[in-house]
Amino acid sequence: MSRRRRPSRVTAAVAVLWVGLSACAPVEDRVSEGPPRYGGSLTIGIGAAIDCFDPQVSPSDETPAIMRNVYDSLVRAEPDGSFTPWLASSWSISPDGTTYTFRLRAGVRFHDGTPFDAQAVKQNFDRIVASQTASQYARTLIGPYRFTDVIGPDVAVVHLTEPYSPFLQAVSTANLGFHSPASFAGRDSLCAGGPQQVGTGPFVFAGRATAEGFRLARNPAYDWAPAGKRRGPAYLDSVEYRVLPESSVRLGSLISTDVDVIDQVATTDIDTLETIRGVAVHRAEPTGVPYTYFFNTTRAPFTDVRARTAVEQAVDLNTLTNSIFQGKYRPAQSPLNAATAHGANGLRTRSYDPDGAGRILDQLGYGGRDGEGYRTKNGDRLSLSLIYDPTYQRPERVVFDTALQDALRKLGVHLELIAIGNGSYIQVRNAGEYDLVGFGWSGDDPDILRTIYGSGQQFTDGGANGARVRDPALDALLRDGLRTIDPVERAQIYARAQDRISEAAYGMPAYAAPVVTAYRTRVRGLGYWSDSVLPVLYDTWIQS
Repeated sequence: MSRRRRPSRVTAAVAVLWVGLSACAPVEDRVSEGPPRYGGSLTIGIGAAIDCFDPQVSPSDETPAIMRNVYDSLVRAEPDGSFTPWLASSWSISPDGTTYTFRLRAGVRFHDGTPFDAQAVKQNFDRIVASQTASQYARTLIGPYRFTDVIGPDVAVVHLTEPYSPFLQAVSTANLGFHSPASFAGRDSLCAGGPQQVGTGPFVFAGRATAEGFRLARNPAYDWAPAGKRRGPAYLDSVEYRVLPESSVRLGSLISTDVDVIDQVATTDIDTLETIRGVAVHRAEPTGVPYTYFFNTTRAPFTDVRARTAVEQAVDLNTLTNSIFQGKYRPAQSPLNAATAHGANGLRTRSYDPDGAGRILDQLGYGGRDGEGYRTKNGDRLSLSLIYDPTYQRPERVVFDTALQDALRKLGVHLELIAIGNGSYIQVRNAGEYDLVGFGWSGDDPDILRTIYGSGQQFTDGGANGARVRDPALDALLRDGLRTIDPVERAQIYARAQDRISEAAYGMPAYAAPVVTAYRTRVRGLGYWSDSVLPVLYDTWIQS
């Protein structure tokens, strides 16, 4: 086992930030029993097609969850909030917090046989920040990255423009995992899925991905699991992922033993699955940002905070959440999920006041009514658009969107749900041609607020600023959160940031959806990571 270098004072301080934050660390499946056995194939039914298999590019939750099995990281986040060696055998941090020196593990090779070295670290990190990569999430994670110095084959020195407290957490994610640099020169897109996905992980991408699914095979040479883990390759021979968009089909496939694991378990199916012999359900509290309706603050009427507030007050989101999800999902009460570091510091009581909402709209001039009962101003109907991509939108979200539409109808507001497919959604979204857009976003660190609300994180910047906010005061708070090492001060900063977001009504948090998967109990050793929607499979084996 590699030994970790004694941490500097700054290293120790950064580690303290994560103590007790289980949101940063993997959680092992408690039903695992031994002795494990090698061999066998696992079949996983997933509810959505993968839009891009490159975790350095894709913003989706599914991509890093799956590709975690193909790509390794420099460090691993532990349950106690500390970090342990993985591809980096040790590291140190400069006193000013802007330089990270990583000493790399010896003997690690990519699937194509080329060595993993400091030059590979440099090329991958440089690629993430390059404009032509068009990274939609990893670019934000890597923060104020400047450049990497290659001191030798086994020493990479990463330079940042300013202190960035979440950096170790960021380099523990699959989004900042490593491609073989040789794959950058290939003619096939790394988004496509297939043999061009060349990492150092315990599984190799076998064959091309299709609309029906894809397959991973064991990497027989794998012998560099994180410190403290066992040595050697994965137990499974292979893993087959099948794309099964219909929840009922996934459920039936699991019950019939046609598949071994399914994701996106519907709320209505949880009780049924828990009564079936040989099936287990795994639930995990979500991190990051809850499913939120973001108001386009650059487009009337939501340029006015009063209009945003009126819509918030008009909808009893707590009751909707409890009724639609049968009490199994929690109503969201802040811009961050409570399981996120410092997320609980932003909790506030939601105000449901439909009469007050009506009075606000009257004050804004929407006091008239048309023949269908919708509010009007100067004869024009108060009509709003909520856009979504039907290819990737989960059915439960469409149900909730429809409930929102019904609630606003009672207020006299017309909400049109607009499905935009055929690859056009991103163009419409990036152009800001909507009034509301709804999505959630996973992430362990409260810095995720910068991705969602930072002025420099517009969709066209590679961020996810659905409200199209440009708020210098909020930006200043989010910058302070990045630079601050003291955990108490950092908690106070993110509490103030969440208060500002809530008071300005930039978004309307709706519900916190737990990550729910189900599996046959003959499957042992599933590893669950807090920000992963699918299990990690290095220790997984099948009981005969």
